[in-house]
Amino acid sequence: MDTLKIDIVSDVVCPWCVIGFRNLKKAMYELQSELNFDISWKPYELHPEIPQEGYDKKLYMQQKFGSSSGRSPYNEITKIGESVGFEFNFSKTERIPNTFMAHRLLWKAEQCDLQTELSEALFEAYFSDGLNIGSKQILAQISESVGMDKKEIINFLDSKEGGQEIADLEMNFIEKSIGAVPTYFINEKYIIQGGQEPETFVSFLRKIIQKENAANQ
Repeated sequence: MDTLKIDIVSDVVCPWCVIGFRNLKKAMYELQSELNFDISWKPYELHPEIPQEGYDKKLYMQQKFGSSSGRSPYNEITKIGESVGFEFNFSKTERIPNTFMAHRLLWKAEQCDLQTELSEALFEAYFSDGLNIGSKQILAQISESVGMDKKEIINFLDSKEGGQEIADLEMNFIEKSIGAVPTYFINEKYIIQGGQEPETFVSFLRKIIQKENAANQ
């Protein structure tokens, strides 16, 4: 059975990354009798300017969208989240975190094959539970919930390990002109972006396999 390598360029505070992955999972389930998948998560910071301690969300939203009492920019996302089985509770989120440390943790999780589990746990912690995923203690608790060693993770987060690797990966995507997430690299040469519908993913992945098989004949 053919295997597709899928690198997901994502940020843990990106709601469309949640929606996109939920739909990708549906597509992979539909294709499970045809394909195997090798998933890897890659870092992208939507708000690299956010200080390490995070930023007050209400203040940030006022600065970005103004103080009008118009329709919330999150209403549509909340409804789409419901359609893919994910609960967005934007009202619970008080701070926008700096996500560099979370990306370092995801880099570490890949070494013990827990990267996808951790990504989904981080999405839920931030968007559903309103937790501050810029906090070392919160990150350690989340990592423990997916099977990582909490003491080891605290020591890891207190170090600088993985920092240069994350910076290098982010620079690589900047050089590739990746300016939006989610972005999916398939077999390191095919690209699809955004919170696509499951059927779009299915069609795209099947076309890749057909193209790859034709090239190998």
